[in-house]
Amino acid sequence: MTELVIARQFSAPKTAVWAAFVEPEIIVQWWGPQGWSVNEESVVFEAKVGGRHELEMVQIENPEAMVPLKAVITSFDEYECLVSADGPHEMTLDLVIETRIEFKEFAGQTMLTLTQGPLPYEVVDSSTKAWHSALGKLEALLSEYF
Repeated sequence: MTELVIARQFSAPKTAVWAAFVEPEIIVQWWGPQGWSVNEESVVFEAKVGGRHELEMVQIENPEAMVPLKAVITSFDEYECLVSADGPHEMTLDLVIETRIEFKEFAGQTMLTLTQGPLPYEVVDSSTKAWHSALGKLEALLSEYF
């Protein structure tokens, strides 16, 4: 088992990057890797510790292929840190997987650090690629405004 860690800088203020992770109407515009979308009606984000963070990703070319996120928010420090725990269920390989997203701003730029685990070594590469793809979609979305 291991952790996935991704750091990415966005040319947008921290408040905008934060909003992209907590506002359902923004989440549906970027969440998931290229070739995937989010069912808008599936997004639930309850902005508090113990709140639900849920959505359903659907593969665009094969709508039968779906990946659910059914997490519980375990830490909520507005504009600073968001932590959720997903699982145990089949899609998390029966593990409880924690996703921690930290937001730091400097000179109007936001550094996002995402840490996810525990993950089996064999899924880290595909998970890393999926997150990089999704964050690329987020970067494109943010570039329309900043």
